[in-house]
Amino acid sequence: ESAPFISILFEVVSAVSTTGLSRELTPTLSPASQVLVILLMFVGRLGPLTLIYSLSAKRRGHVRYPETTFQVG
Repeated sequence: ESAPFISILFEVVSAVSTTGLSRELTPTLSPASQVLVILLMFVGRLGPLTLIYSLSAKRRGHVRYPETTFQVG
């Protein structure tokens, strides 16, 4: 398969930005390339910042609740 670089770039940017535009290149891609386009669409759907945050967030197992006294009456 051989395609112009600009067409491939357009498809990639369109997949990540989830615009839905295409230059009709996707049906001619190999199955592995189509899976890559699907993954790019998924990354674009999640959003880069959400994806980075979910992968880098530290999991805290220890929870501390504030303590205080209440006056009744």
